[in-house]
Amino acid sequence: MFNYFPKNYTWSSTVVMGLMSGGQFGEMHRWLEPLRDVDPDIQAWDKAWVGMAAQQEDLALTDLKGGFQLSAGARYARAAAYRLLAERQMPPGADKLERYKAGLVAFDAAARYAPFPIERVEIASPDGPLPGYMISAGTQERAPVVIFYAGLDVTKELLYLFIREEFVRRGISVLAMDTPGVGAPLRIRNVPSRPDYEVPTAAIIDYLEQRADIDPGRIGIMGISLGGYYASRAAAFEPRIKACAAWGGVWDYGAVWKRRWETQTKNISVGFFQLQWIMGTKTMEEAIERVQQFKLDGVMQRLTQPLLILHCGHDLAIPVDDARKAFAAAGSMDKQLRIFSEAEGGAEHVQADEPDAARQLIADWFAQRFGTQPLSAEGTPQ
Repeated sequence: MFNYFPKNYTWSSTVVMGLMSGGQFGEMHRWLEPLRDVDPDIQAWDKAWVGMAAQQEDLALTDLKGGFQLSAGARYARAAAYRLLAERQMPPGADKLERYKAGLVAFDAAARYAPFPIERVEIASPDGPLPGYMISAGTQERAPVVIFYAGLDVTKELLYLFIREEFVRRGISVLAMDTPGVGAPLRIRNVPSRPDYEVPTAAIIDYLEQRADIDPGRIGIMGISLGGYYASRAAAFEPRIKACAAWGGVWDYGAVWKRRWETQTKNISVGFFQLQWIMGTKTMEEAIERVQQFKLDGVMQRLTQPLLILHCGHDLAIPVDDARKAFAAAGSMDKQLRIFSEAEGGAEHVQADEPDAARQLIADWFAQRFGTQPLSAEGTPQ
């Protein structure tokens, strides 16, 4: 991975995720360069990223005054990414919530001016309302759809910025969701994560089956990072899912965090506070105990749908052997494990260092399983 902060994996991982979500290196460098050779300071970090985002928002306003809506939309999209990625590094509290809400405002502006082909949805579930974005293929016939889950803890806005229209170009709709332990449910209503992700998934599929633009026989699911656990668990217990992709192989997430906590590793993309917050516990020890439920032994054996697992040869977050174990245990006849090497690129966690090959592979894989074709400029199959 490109270590922009040579001694700080956590902050460096945010920089590459900024690039992954459409950020510009020069814009980030202008604000982050003063932080490279000083001791980490969360207030300085926050000030840099807020300044970075605010500059793009100010320039977007100038674009709008000139009548350049598309240019403004692009700037707002980057501002949203900068705000939401920086917010991940802040511990829970009033400042974190304020930064999150500012990120949503920037994303809303981007969606309006870029514009983004998204529809805001809210789905009833046992955990309360779950917000999402339907990225519609816009085809004349009912389209297949892929449910997209985040990990620890990016938001539905970042999920969209990670993939944009790659699926739409192949005639596939995507439903990017905030779910328990993620995004708005966690930040606004304090809804923690849960190991049995088939529960919110069932509610989401109930909703999808009622939509006239969705083919209920072609519902897929994918998840990034910890979302690889969420998606695999959901597919194993929900037969209405017809294909599953884990953008990051997970096997025993509890063991991963137990090892991180015991060694106090610095190779994590967020601070230790994040697990405690997402698990909904008062202490880190309680969080470590609760996350032991997040394991796939005994679960992958139930998963029989087509399965794709992507992992990284130099993944410092989750060992590559975990992906191999999940793959070996899967009951699927149609299954593929793709490990990206350092020589080809994309060898860091969820290919954040070079994500395009992974994005393209996942979209192509679903297109093959769902029998779709690339769309022409007019939105019809080629």
